[in-house]
Amino acid sequence: MSRYSRRNLVSESKVWLAALICGILVGLAMSGLRAAIFSVEFVGFGAQDERITSAITQLHPLRALLIPVIGGFVVSFLLWLGLKLGIRGDPRIGGIRDVIYARRHVLDRRGRTTPLVSMHMSIKDGIQTFLLAVASLGSGASAGREGPAVHIGAVLSGFFAHKLKFTPAQIRALLGCGAAAAVASSFNAPLAGLLFAHEVVLGRYRTSDIGPIAVASVSGALITRAIFGDNAVFTPPDFSHAPVIFFLGTPFLGLIAAGMAIVMVRAFVVAPAVGSRFADKIRIPHWMLPPLAGVVIGVFALAYPQVLGVGYEATATSIATGYSAAFMLILAIAKLAATTLCIGARFGGGVFSSSIFIGAMIGGVFGAIMAALTGHGDLAQSFFTLVGMGAISGAVLGAPISTTLIVFELTGSYETSAAVLISVSMATVIVQATLGGGVFEKQLRTDRF
Repeated sequence: MSRYSRRNLVSESKVWLAALICGILVGLAMSGLRAAIFSVEFVGFGAQDERITSAITQLHPLRALLIPVIGGFVVSFLLWLGLKLGIRGDPRIGGIRDVIYARRHVLDRRGRTTPLVSMHMSIKDGIQTFLLAVASLGSGASAGREGPAVHIGAVLSGFFAHKLKFTPAQIRALLGCGAAAAVASSFNAPLAGLLFAHEVVLGRYRTSDIGPIAVASVSGALITRAIFGDNAVFTPPDFSHAPVIFFLGTPFLGLIAAGMAIVMVRAFVVAPAVGSRFADKIRIPHWMLPPLAGVVIGVFALAYPQVLGVGYEATATSIATGYSAAFMLILAIAKLAATTLCIGARFGGGVFSSSIFIGAMIGGVFGAIMAALTGHGDLAQSFFTLVGMGAISGAVLGAPISTTLIVFELTGSYETSAAVLISVSMATVIVQATLGGGVFEKQLRTDRF
């Protein structure tokens, strides 16, 4: 028994050490991804710190229109190159659903370990994902960097797991480590990264996995904090004395969030097939879609620049009650349309940031109504903007707990996090009952791997 315990201790120590190394490497990779996107945004739009909206207002309209088109040509070239190198059959960026698929199929039906390179989780896949995300988001594609980040993080950790000849269970744990470090690095949120890996990627909670994933998540977040600082992404007002009536309104926002999340999941899942049919109809290869979509994104840049890129600047403005209810509703619809277009046209990016953006706008509209009913003004609008942000994004992703923690770690507000937990729980249950899962589950059922 003692030999068995010692052997387990040595094995677990290797996993923990690998998790630490992976967390550091993923943190560096995410810092590089973030810096590369910033650099492209600065060259193209003159934007600093992802503030594309402010930058576009200072640009000549022709430049604002052409940058997404130029970015589209770069994305097309990368997709074409990926096909030539045999990276994947249907040209698209790697994402969270690839990581979930790999976790589920590490062990085949005959009990053999399946190489991750056969499931779009090779180093080549990771490099292509990195470059596609930089070219797409840097040129204004309406998407998020979290999906590509999780894929890149899992590719790095999976590579180490295979090199160290880990067991299938240990490989799954390392995939979770890469995903956790990526989310923690992207949002500066180590607790959310830990729970996201368990809730979305692994789909379970195992005591033996918690330690290594925690190590990876914390180390990844510390790397990005050392490079970019530890300031919260959004700075909300003080909600320490939020009226009780605010919490009475959260279930109603949960119902609205569920309806919006259902629309979003269906749109995001069907978008690639619609894009493929359009390409087939006009007789062009699928990898040639991005420049065509870039023209439309350029029009969005002129009309509603708030929807370009990850949209954090506009999200922060909505939290600060800088938009009217009518304009926030327009921005929510515009963001949904722009993100669906980018996904269908094979631009690189995820849906996490877009879900946060749309959730903030819908929550802001609800908050404006509550402000009129209760007389609490900007406090109500700001409060429900944050609640909507968490409720809709959590329901879309199928990750209510980790999304609640992301809101908490992004804002530092306990009161809004408690309200998010109520709304997102209701919304997630309704989405699960209606669609059978969040966006990643639906993508796994429709994708051809």
